[in-house]
Order: sequence, then structure tokens, then C-alpha cells
Amino acid sequence: MQTTSTTEDARTRAVIEPLKDYPVREYVAAMARELALMARWDGDEALGKLLDGAADVAERPAA
Repeated sequence: MQTTSTTEDARTRAVIEPLKDYPVREYVAAMARELALMARWDGDEALGKLLDGAADVAERPAA
């Protein structure tokens, strides 16, 4: 019988393995850029800059 942590580990691997080729960082960068535009449209330049910074980080190679 498997322990709970072993079962949870197996479930986590089953979810993560198919996502290895999914462009998560690219998606995050694109979404952050869109949100930055929305923030600026709403008059919030500070939030727009913060979201652009998040997009910049997402566009860099993962550490």
C-alpha cells in the first residue's frame, strides 16, 4: 500500500509531465503585457510598470 505522500507525488508527476512542453513563461509574459495595457488604460501607470517588469522577468530564461 502506498503512503499518502507517495500517492500525492505520483499525482503531481502525472499532472506536471504533460506540461513540460507547455510555454508557461511565454504565456505569463504575454498575459502580463496585456494586463499592463489594461492598467494604463485605467490610469494606473504604477501597476502598468509593475506588470511590464513581471513580463520582463518571464521573458528571461528560467533560473
